[in-house]
Amino acid sequence: MSFNIGGLPVNGIIADIVKSNREANEQALNQMVQEAKNDPAKTLREIQQPSPFSQFLDIKI
Repeated sequence: MSFNIGGLPVNGIIADIVKSNREANEQALNQMVQEAKNDPAKTLREIQQPSPFSQFLDIKI
């Protein structure tokens, strides 16, 4: 199998890894876009959740 990177053909196992990673990344990105379209308020709810690290940042004087 071959794959083009910058117009240069790349053959072998590297091409397979690049292609599978690209497909996985595209699928994950498409899933994130669909979730954002279906529930736009989800991002706001996630941002408003308290951080688990906030207890370490609570400084008492």
